[in-house]
Amino acid sequence: MDSQTLSNVENLCDALYNAADENQRASAQQQLMRMQSSLDFIPQCQYILDHSSNPYAKLLASNSLTQLITSHWNNFTLPQRIELRNYILNLLALKGSQLEDFVITSLVLLLCRITKLGWFDESVLRDLLDEASKFLSVGVDHYILGLRILNQLVDEVNIPSNGRTLPQHRKTAVSFRDLNLLRIFKISLEALKNISVGYMGTMEVSKEILLGENALKLSLKCLSYDFIGTNPDESSEDVGTIQIPTSWREMVLDPSTLKLFFDFYKSTEPPRSSLAMQNIILLSSIRRSIFPRDSDRATYLQSLMDFLRDILSTQQGLQHQENYHEFCRQLGRLKANYQLNELVRVEGYLDWVESVTNFTLKSFQQWQWSLNSIHYLLALWGRLISAVPYVRSDIGAKNHTQRLQECVQLVMQCYVQSMIDCVETVLMSEGTIDDPLDDEGSLKEQMDRLPTIGRFDYASLATFILNIFDPIMRQYEEAVQHAGTQQYTPTMIQRFNLLEGKLTWLVYICSSLVSGYSWSETSSNDGEEAIDASLCSRMFQLAQGIDFRLSSTGGQGKCSPRLELAIAYFFQIFRRMYMWENHSMGVTTLTTILMTGALPKRTEYGGGSYGKQKIFQSFFENMGLGNSAAVTNIIVTKIGNNLKYWTHNNDIISNSLQLFTDMAVCYSSSKVLLNLDTIGFLIQNHSEEHFPFLAVPSNMRNRTAFQSTLARLIFSCSDDMEALFETFMAPFYGVLSQLAVANPFRMENVRRAVIGVARDLRGVVASTTNKRTYAMVFEALYPTHFPVFVRAIEEWSDSPEVSTSILKFLNEFAYNRAQRLVF
Repeated sequence: MDSQTLSNVENLCDALYNAADENQRASAQQQLMRMQSSLDFIPQCQYILDHSSNPYAKLLASNSLTQLITSHWNNFTLPQRIELRNYILNLLALKGSQLEDFVITSLVLLLCRITKLGWFDESVLRDLLDEASKFLSVGVDHYILGLRILNQLVDEVNIPSNGRTLPQHRKTAVSFRDLNLLRIFKISLEALKNISVGYMGTMEVSKEILLGENALKLSLKCLSYDFIGTNPDESSEDVGTIQIPTSWREMVLDPSTLKLFFDFYKSTEPPRSSLAMQNIILLSSIRRSIFPRDSDRATYLQSLMDFLRDILSTQQGLQHQENYHEFCRQLGRLKANYQLNELVRVEGYLDWVESVTNFTLKSFQQWQWSLNSIHYLLALWGRLISAVPYVRSDIGAKNHTQRLQECVQLVMQCYVQSMIDCVETVLMSEGTIDDPLDDEGSLKEQMDRLPTIGRFDYASLATFILNIFDPIMRQYEEAVQHAGTQQYTPTMIQRFNLLEGKLTWLVYICSSLVSGYSWSETSSNDGEEAIDASLCSRMFQLAQGIDFRLSSTGGQGKCSPRLELAIAYFFQIFRRMYMWENHSMGVTTLTTILMTGALPKRTEYGGGSYGKQKIFQSFFENMGLGNSAAVTNIIVTKIGNNLKYWTHNNDIISNSLQLFTDMAVCYSSSKVLLNLDTIGFLIQNHSEEHFPFLAVPSNMRNRTAFQSTLARLIFSCSDDMEALFETFMAPFYGVLSQLAVANPFRMENVRRAVIGVARDLRGVVASTTNKRTYAMVFEALYPTHFPVFVRAIEEWSDSPEVSTSILKFLNEFAYNRAQRLVF
């Protein structure tokens, strides 16, 4: 490579990273990617690194070398590998402080990749730790660079890379763990100590911050290393137990180690303080067996509790959101790694519980600040409560169980009230504050954790909720009656948004609490089904009111989509808890109760099953809405109206269809559904005319699921299946007959009809799971109606939508699922 070629490469790199024109960037990328195609370009890459002053050209060269090393490792001789590795080391040592940050990152990655791939080739390729340690004794800039190399080295060895098998990866990772990881962890601690005592001397504030960040990141990566090959999911919030080796015991259990991170948290600001807290979280999660004696573990726990109480008391650092979030994670992790009978023995436990309660209440009340952290606090309270039955009341602090119950009651009441109050805050903000209901992930996390906490003192909490629910429900009914069919004014819209937002939260919370009912005889509590019935009856009344308003106004009187989704969520919970799961009852028993509401004679069933049947029947009696068949009809009617009127809302359509499908999959539930007039109407009228959502292009997948569910119901019927099937297929016969005589065929309405009927029939065929049902569908369609599909493929060969829908139908039609194809 000469200077002219180098100049051309630099111009192309500028175009790749800076050009505004997309075509120019694409052209530059295509030309530059050639440098990653062959080992012949290695000298050119080194020439660029040695002679170019363009940072983008250096980045290209470094990335190209990394790609070549990774793809063609076996083509390099051992001397070449060592030479390239030494070349990068010298480049970083001589010019590292002058390079841009992104170039350093790329070069360090290349260096660590060579080290990882050549770990077992030659000892000189394993001594990167020694080489990086030399950087730590030169100056602040090189000290930071040395820490960056070690950070990347731990990351590179710990994370599996493409092209290497898992055994190869684990062999390298285990060897690295045994030879280097503890030394690297000690280096990170030594760096933090040097910063704390000022051993590094006077330096710029920015460099001190950068040095602290890299040291904290290094210790964090060492502690989060995959020590035993469990390959933890990085997306998981629960870090689990840290399986540090026994050789780390002295270093980790040294009181000065924890104190170092405590002091760093208190004396710095984010991101250093939040990184320090992340290290504390991992240190609080180390495995139990690392402690030689229980007394050592108790001492360790005491230091953690003292630190947490101090932060809760002084609120130090919690004004920063990063610190606040990590602190909530730490609280959630504490109970996950320590048993309640250990916590209650700690000095100051009751003070700690009191402080955590106040912190939790404040977090709920200031939800805008802590929305993404709330579920950690709920997890803490849930874990504390779950352990109460296993702790003797005479152990630890006096009356600790009673005090915990009082705190839980305050926490749950504050949570419910805060979530309801947040609706008005969001509305008044006019879009400047995010609505917590829009964050599906956080909402699900919270709802998953509520049942354990809420059912700890269920009667008290239910009374509190109903005292809120009933007045809001009355106000909503009055608002609906007052509005009638008149045009809504802005004031009326605002009022509906407020009331529906509050009802949405109440439906989610009540549904979550109902989901906590346990059908296990050893853990179920007498009378809890009556509380569930009281909550469920309110939500069914709300659903009926919304449904009546929707259907009576021809779809004009829609409520908030969020409220509809909340009701669908409740129906799913209700279906799972009190309708379709057999809860150890036989199919015949459950079907009898569902269809007639009659309780079988006790002599016919065992005592345990009989008790569950009594609870099942008592629940529906307490709801006061009729037997389970009547309640099922309410749900199915709501599903039908959602499909009819929420045509363009894909979320509501999808959730309603999923609920419908889940209800249809069980034999006992399908028997009940087939006796409902609503289902009879659906079987006869399932076309676009009656359900406009079928005509919406974005609902094509939902269309297939809808027809599949109806077909599944028909095929589950043992009586008069053929007659039901013919009734169900009649609309399809009509469409296919019209398509058979359509002329001209190249019309848009014909195209849409072909796509629709192919998707519908694909759903029908997918529901055939045995020889009998498949034969019914086969004889209904072949050969009478197949010429329509042949003609459609011929006429619309240029339309991917037509060909795809037909081919997918034919693929399902020819698929021998469950050995259903027998001729």
